[in-house]
Amino acid sequence: MRLLLQDGLSSSKHTGVRSLFNRHDVRTGKVPKHLAPIYNDLFERCQEGDYMDFVDFEEAQVRPWIARADNFIDHIASLIVSKRA
Repeated sequence: MRLLLQDGLSSSKHTGVRSLFNRHDVRTGKVPKHLAPIYNDLFERCQEGDYMDFVDFEEAQVRPWIARADNFIDHIASLIVSKRA
């Protein structure tokens, strides 16, 4: 969201943030396409956890997400810092 706000973009809905992120950051190349799937995958898992009954994620399923999420966060953080400079 912070990255979008720095570009003057915002949305009142999570799905809107996702759409803006994909349109303005991924499609333009600011965020490499290989990093986008983790955001989209975790968005879907979050939706499942929030809106479906009895969702349970196994450790073997979750563990691979951690390194991918760390890479994603590192890249987004570097973009935010570079825009501030």
